[in-house]
Amino acid sequence: MDSFPLVDPIPLPAPVWLFKVLQSTTLALHFTAVHLMVGGLFLATWWAIRGRRGGDGRLTTASGEIAHLLPVVVAYVINLGIPPLLFAQVLYGRALYTSSILIGVFWIMVIFMLIAAYFIMYQMAKRADTGQAYGWLGVIALLLVLKIGFVYTNNMTLMLRPDAWVEMYRSSPTGAHLAPGDPTIIPRWLYMMLGSVGMAGIGLMLLGLKPGIETAAAAFLRSRGGMLLAFFTLVQMVLAAGVYHAQPEAVRAGLWASLFYRGVFGAWFLVALALVALGVFGAVTAARRAWLPATLAGAAGFVNIVLWVLFRDGIRDVTLGLHGYDVWARNVNTNWSIVILFLVLFVAAVGLTGWMAMVTFRAKGADEQHA
Repeated sequence: MDSFPLVDPIPLPAPVWLFKVLQSTTLALHFTAVHLMVGGLFLATWWAIRGRRGGDGRLTTASGEIAHLLPVVVAYVINLGIPPLLFAQVLYGRALYTSSILIGVFWIMVIFMLIAAYFIMYQMAKRADTGQAYGWLGVIALLLVLKIGFVYTNNMTLMLRPDAWVEMYRSSPTGAHLAPGDPTIIPRWLYMMLGSVGMAGIGLMLLGLKPGIETAAAAFLRSRGGMLLAFFTLVQMVLAAGVYHAQPEAVRAGLWASLFYRGVFGAWFLVALALVALGVFGAVTAARRAWLPATLAGAAGFVNIVLWVLFRDGIRDVTLGLHGYDVWARNVNTNWSIVILFLVLFVAAVGLTGWMAMVTFRAKGADEQHA
């Protein structure tokens, strides 16, 4: 029996390949912001607690610098997360809507958990200004963010399990499920959450170049950022192997049979090694305010995320294909004038987003609080 709902009779307004390009591009941007938020929140919390207990001014200063940026980063996480979710619904709605209904209670709770975490991060920034303790607030916000990531991982995994949908609904139609015992969930969740600390290391390397930060604190940020990037990229490489080997044998065979996905994984591996080297180089040269290692690490970090997004997309297409879902088998009726107008506006929006990020990075003093 076909577990997927009937396909929408309305044709797609643009080619499937274009939707996939847009989905992968916007998802890579979203994941970049997510990594900075999760990794930054962890470091701000950990350093706030350690700095206050041990009287280490470097840790306290570094934690405060990160805490000031967290509310801004969350705004990027939210706004950059909407487009890839919409594109995914266009391409995979028959699977994604079903899994979202099955975990509906948790899926809706994401909104309230995110609002709470957002509020707490604003309070952390406020307390950092006044010298008050905020490590305990960071722990609460971090737990909420990790739970949100776990719910998302469950949904994106459950959409690949049409064989489990009917039985889950029969057991309870209340929407209070999570994906039932799928071995890929924990590796996927850990890859994103622990990998965030390494990507946040790139953020620290760049933050250490920001004008207005005292010399000792800036050197500390660049040094620790490089070390975190190198170490947690190695951790992420191990977790990536875990994600791959947790897949069913048929999925692994399907991925390995594709020259494209073999090439993507190989390129990801090489870029990850480059990130380790750049992290070490950045830590060694941290005493100098050098743009090169941080800039190269930022570029390589984004490429790393793009490559993983593409490989993740391969896992999804191969898995759904084994269940009879062919994302390319859609009726398309393209209106190129509308598509071109959309692409022009899309590029303009990405450019404006990048410009706002640069303004935020360069803001100092009172302007920084309103960026």
